[in-house]
Amino acid sequence: MLPRTLRFFVIGAPRDERDAEDIDAVKKVLAAVDLTAVGRRVADRARLVAEEHSSSLTLVHVFDPAEGALLDSEEMALFKRTATERAHELADWVRARTTVQVDLAIPSGSPATHVARLAKRADLIVAGTSSLDAGKVGPVTRRLARKARTGLLAVRRQPRRSYQRVLATVDLSDTSRAALDLAFELAPGADVFAAYALVSRFDQMLIDSGRSSSEVEKMHVRRMGKAKEALEAFVSSHPGVKSIVVSGPPSTALSEMARRRSVDLVTAASKGSGSSSLVLLGTVAEEVLEAAHCDVAIASVNAPFRRP
Repeated sequence: MLPRTLRFFVIGAPRDERDAEDIDAVKKVLAAVDLTAVGRRVADRARLVAEEHSSSLTLVHVFDPAEGALLDSEEMALFKRTATERAHELADWVRARTTVQVDLAIPSGSPATHVARLAKRADLIVAGTSSLDAGKVGPVTRRLARKARTGLLAVRRQPRRSYQRVLATVDLSDTSRAALDLAFELAPGADVFAAYALVSRFDQMLIDSGRSSSEVEKMHVRRMGKAKEALEAFVSSHPGVKSIVVSGPPSTALSEMARRRSVDLVTAASKGSGSSSLVLLGTVAEEVLEAAHCDVAIASVNAPFRRP
């Protein structure tokens, strides 16, 4: 049985041979919304995803009592009542724009904790960037990326349409195949690029050890050629995927490639801990989440956790 977070596709099988049930695995979408313009942006993207997959959609607005610190009981009641009314207005706004089922949940407490708990019954979490700075990932979304065992879609841009160009970041491992599969799952009609970053930080060390710059350059070119061959073999089970090899620090090189290719979604994979409650977010996935100029989706892959 495949891990829950890998059920988007049967890894390694050609797309036309994959189980039809796996292709439509996103049946329940959960959107973590606040009551700002960012929350509306998240709700609208979640609506588009739900429509594309004929999924149900649940909007979750967590009322955080900490935001009402030092209010007296009457003021707190007014604060909560106003927040509840605005959350219902947002849900009604989404319902007016779609035919999919839209539910609303308004728990009280820690936003990341409640969303992660509710996400156990969902196939995808949709969350936003910081309401203070749309270019940065907020603390709740960052915690969800680390805490939740469900795939996460972090929305940066105002939704206009379904995703058209997707960059799947891979490292040629079986774990990173989930990033490629997630790209097809969230954007079935898009142009998909698979990108691998060849780390070049050792080149200067080779020069310092006595190798000439020309020798190191030849070695680098040879490594780039091998990387291209390996990447083409890696994506061979996904017809139509264009492979790209870049050189440099992975998060920087991949984010720059996403910008140059004008992609509207970047996908990455993180390795989680199977039975442990601790979920580890891969360094590159986390850095791409922070650095990308566009929306980022992270596939959480269950894996045994071994203490160092």
